[in-house]
Amino acid sequence: MASSMINQKDSASHWNYDVFLSFRGEDTRRSFTDHLYAALVEKGVRTFRDDEELERGKEIAPELLKAIEESRISVVVFSKNYARSGWCMDELVKIIECMKAKGQTVLPVFYDVDPTHVRKQTGSFMEAFASHGEDTEVIERAKRWRAALTQAANLSGWHLQNGYESKLIKKIIEEILSKLSRKLLYVDKHLVGVSSRLKEILLRVSIESNDVRMVGICGIGGVGKTTIAKVVYNLISSQFEGISFLANIREVSKNCGLLPLQKQLLGDILMGWSQRISNLNEGINVLMDRLHSKRIVITTRDKHLLNVHGVSEIYEAKELEPEEALQLFSQYAFKRKSPEKDYMNLSDNVVHYAKGLPLALKVLGSFLFSKTILEWESELHKLKKELNTKVQDVLRISFDGLDFTQKEIFLDLACFFKGQEYDFVIKILDGCGFHAKSGIRVLSDRCLIDLLDNRLWMHDLIQQMGWEIVRQECPKDPGKWSRLWDYEHIYSVLKKNTGTETIEGIFLDMYRSKEIQFTTEAFAKMNRLRLLKVFNFSGIGKEGYKEPLSVSFEFPSYELRYLYWHGYPFGSLPSKFHSENLIELNMCYSYMRELWKGNEVLDNLNTIELSNSQHLIHLPNFSSMPNLERLVLEGCTSFLEVDPSIEVLNKLIFLNLKNCKKLRSFPRSIKLECLKYLSLSGCSDLKNFPEIQGNMQHLSELYLDGTAISELPFSIGYLTGLILLDLENCKRLKSLPSSICKLKSLETLILSACSKLESFPEIMENMEHLKKLLLDGTALKQLHPSIEHLNGLVSLNLRDCKNLANLPCSIGNLKSLETLIVSGCSKLQQLPENLGSLQCLVKLQADGTLVRQPPSSIVLLRNLEILSFGGCKGLASNSWSSLFSFWLLPRKSSDTIGLQLPSLSGLCSLRELDISDCNLMEGAVPFDICNLSSLETLNLSRNNFFSLPAGISKLSKLRFLSLNHCKSLLQIPELPSSIIEVNAQYCSSLNTILTPSSVCNNQPVCRWLVFTLPNCFNLDAENPCSNDMAIISPRMQIVTNMLQKLQNFLPDFGFSIFLPGSEIPDWISNQNLGSEVTIELPPHWFESNFLGFAVCCVFAFEDIAPNGCSSQLLCQLQSDESHFRGIGHILHSIDCEGNSEDRLKSHHMWLAYKPRGRLRISYGDCPNRWRHAKASFGFISCCPSNMVRKCGIHLIYAQDHEERNSTMIHHSSSGNFSDLKSADSSVGASGSGLCCSVVHSSNWWGY
Repeated sequence: MASSMINQKDSASHWNYDVFLSFRGEDTRRSFTDHLYAALVEKGVRTFRDDEELERGKEIAPELLKAIEESRISVVVFSKNYARSGWCMDELVKIIECMKAKGQTVLPVFYDVDPTHVRKQTGSFMEAFASHGEDTEVIERAKRWRAALTQAANLSGWHLQNGYESKLIKKIIEEILSKLSRKLLYVDKHLVGVSSRLKEILLRVSIESNDVRMVGICGIGGVGKTTIAKVVYNLISSQFEGISFLANIREVSKNCGLLPLQKQLLGDILMGWSQRISNLNEGINVLMDRLHSKRIVITTRDKHLLNVHGVSEIYEAKELEPEEALQLFSQYAFKRKSPEKDYMNLSDNVVHYAKGLPLALKVLGSFLFSKTILEWESELHKLKKELNTKVQDVLRISFDGLDFTQKEIFLDLACFFKGQEYDFVIKILDGCGFHAKSGIRVLSDRCLIDLLDNRLWMHDLIQQMGWEIVRQECPKDPGKWSRLWDYEHIYSVLKKNTGTETIEGIFLDMYRSKEIQFTTEAFAKMNRLRLLKVFNFSGIGKEGYKEPLSVSFEFPSYELRYLYWHGYPFGSLPSKFHSENLIELNMCYSYMRELWKGNEVLDNLNTIELSNSQHLIHLPNFSSMPNLERLVLEGCTSFLEVDPSIEVLNKLIFLNLKNCKKLRSFPRSIKLECLKYLSLSGCSDLKNFPEIQGNMQHLSELYLDGTAISELPFSIGYLTGLILLDLENCKRLKSLPSSICKLKSLETLILSACSKLESFPEIMENMEHLKKLLLDGTALKQLHPSIEHLNGLVSLNLRDCKNLANLPCSIGNLKSLETLIVSGCSKLQQLPENLGSLQCLVKLQADGTLVRQPPSSIVLLRNLEILSFGGCKGLASNSWSSLFSFWLLPRKSSDTIGLQLPSLSGLCSLRELDISDCNLMEGAVPFDICNLSSLETLNLSRNNFFSLPAGISKLSKLRFLSLNHCKSLLQIPELPSSIIEVNAQYCSSLNTILTPSSVCNNQPVCRWLVFTLPNCFNLDAENPCSNDMAIISPRMQIVTNMLQKLQNFLPDFGFSIFLPGSEIPDWISNQNLGSEVTIELPPHWFESNFLGFAVCCVFAFEDIAPNGCSSQLLCQLQSDESHFRGIGHILHSIDCEGNSEDRLKSHHMWLAYKPRGRLRISYGDCPNRWRHAKASFGFISCCPSNMVRKCGIHLIYAQDHEERNSTMIHHSSSGNFSDLKSADSSVGASGSGLCCSVVHSSNWWGY
């Protein structure tokens, strides 16, 4: 442990800085002054340097004056233009004043100027004074400036003219350090990752306050606690009169007691006092009398020690991040900041092994320095088996300070329970008599373990230390170890029958099984065995399988607390099984039909876990296990009945019978007072739920989904603590008892897919806690008006209630409702008029209903974010004679009337709007849709309009636009810059697309511009606006404009387009038949002007069967590093329609751009060393991969040369932009035109 105590000065003479630098920025800021500043900071000298480079005012800033006053030393760098700055001269006046009034030190540096010129204001200094003018104010200031210059020039300093700056800077540093009268502590020059950690500690130290403050730095051994403390000491010690750093307190106090440490402390802080102290009490009195304002920084492995001594400010030192760890390791292993190329993988292995522990990285790096690759491999293999001695010696200090029980707990955690849930470990170790909670708290305080997400963890090297401690119990004989966890050692012990009474635990992973055999003889001497776990057992049923157990196998140990045997192969446990001390029995996936034959004493049994034991028929009488808290039989598909004796389990908390599909019999009544969780999910033969007797107020979750229950007992109302009731997919359930209203704590009620449930009971009492009511897929005909009593309801789901014809107006009183779903309610013709009163409503989904006239009040839903009326086509009717003035224009025929939307302008929060398949004709899309300022997703698919509102470009947040199957749509107007995806699949009339004029760089997640245009063959039609220079051939326009969006070289913005076409543009220089193409990378290809990869392929869809599927186009990019490893991929979704009329036809082209910033390049990779890159194309779907006919790949670069730009402009003005796509066209001129256009419009160039 290292401790530093620092006594703060009196506030009148408090120094915030060691050195104030005064200089003329234009002369020396980026040369001499910068080098001097860096050298001072590196030495831990707290230095003030004014970093403002903006134009200054006439008056010197108050902050600068204050900084001068609070600095011990001022270094004035006189240069040729120093006196031209009135600001510099005012600084100098203040510096001289502080020198006289406060005894501050001033050190002048004459940088390429003659000290005489400074002293007498001649030469360049005379010219500088002349430049300030002759007004009265300047003349008065100049008098003070001259006096200050004369006094400063008379001081002892340094003159630099045609000399070496580095030598002078070294002399200045030495002088400053000597004047500061303190000795900096040695700190390793290879510091990595200190800055961020230092900030956190300095916040806790809080130099600004005048109080007494203790700060603790705790962490495991070797994590860098002392190093951080030394850096803090060097950084802030100049601000205190007395300073002391006490190192190795543990060793010194152990050997010599505390008095020598106390004397050192007093000697450092109060000169002469150390000789007057003869005992500890005297020293304590002196410290208390003489030291008032102070900072004490303590490093320790024991967090408890800090808490006991009232240290409230604690910083827990953390391991290095992987990048930091690799740098630190490299500095020791290679004497550089990164590994040598041939050692990269080996270095990664070492860094992974060390898990960010600085000590291990330094020790291993130093040890491996200058060794060959073969030597590295040998040492790494050795490290897997035993911990480095130097590392272990440091880590073991914490272990040696534990008592016997704490050591036992630590070894159990290291060998068996790392990563396990806290409660589970406590249960098992308490059963072993270890007082686990207090022991684990001590281990946590000493930084040996961590509790994260309720699981116990430890550093890998600390775990390895634990293993090594066990090995040292008898290095050459695993049969005499207390714990066995390694498969090879366990195999040897069981095969040779060398197990002894010292073995307390065996955890055997059968994944690498060598037909291991468990015999009574092998376990005969293990009479202290507490823990046995056999897992990953999967040999049963395989060819050549041999039973690992004989029928006569017996457990000899009476100490067994934990038995876990995955896939136990016999019908029951051995006849001579000593279960009296057993805490948990876990036999998941076993072949047992019953636990055991006869009676067993199970007074200590807490948990039975028999999940997926598909042969299990029944369990024994529960009266022999009175302390059982957890019973899990999930997936026991042969289990027939629950024994009535279960009612004696007064401590049972958790009962899981999920998917016990043959379970038919459950006790007629239950009274399990402690039960919190009961699951009968998927018990498809269970027809009755038991009566609730007595107090079961602790039951909070009840799952009855998928059962054959036709009704619930009235006594269900006694479950007053119930929070969740799940009755999903109870196909026979016809009604609910009225007592359901008594479930005052109920928050979630799930009745989804209860297809015979025709009504929901009247709510006769307030159920204010019910937040979620799922009635989707029921036979519900109506909702009772008393639904309004559910005043806390947040979500109401009525999806696919096919018989529901209307909603009560009282639904408008659900003031907390956020989600209302009536999608698929095919008889529902209208929504309540007062829907607008649901001011909290966020989601309204009414797609697939008969609603044609949404209530006008929806305009009041200011918090609505999602609105869906998709598929609301309406029915032919003659009753549409009167419409509100704000509804859409009347149609020529009532048969064509679709959805009639009111004004939407008030929906200021709306993010998603779906009005697809609503039979919307030309002009039917509301004009005020363009005022929805928050809209991000708009779905207008399968409608019959010819055009979109021109103002759609005003939707500044629109990201996704769907226009699929709008067969009458002629054009897409200019879209907002926020757009990232446009789907216009099967828009057979589409002939014009205007892409956005700019690209927004504020997308939170996705940075892609995607167009999907399959079967849009009319894009080739003659453009009616061909005289408009802004409109070019539509297919080419989209590609060209998307490239233009990247003219600002946004590093992470890519694009993808899918449209008809049979040829790859010839500007894509590397092409190949089939689904793969490889490009040879030029030297230094990955330079700063490399922007990314363009990839392209052509698909043939003529032979695709019209069975319909959703597909994803896939392009995988790979480099030749390590046999073509992946460096990125691109996905593009398309819809292969099922009907022959709409299915994909002819050839289609996919062109995509993968930007440099989205390539998957690992830390330490050097892409310029790659020689090849490969692109592979295919599908993630039902589509055959052989549909890829040809493909290509191209490198995209920025071009900065004006001469080449002018050439591009010339070519682009005469280029042919006609065809990218036609199934009959060849590459030729059109491809060339595209290449020229791309280069001109986006300032790009490619190899």
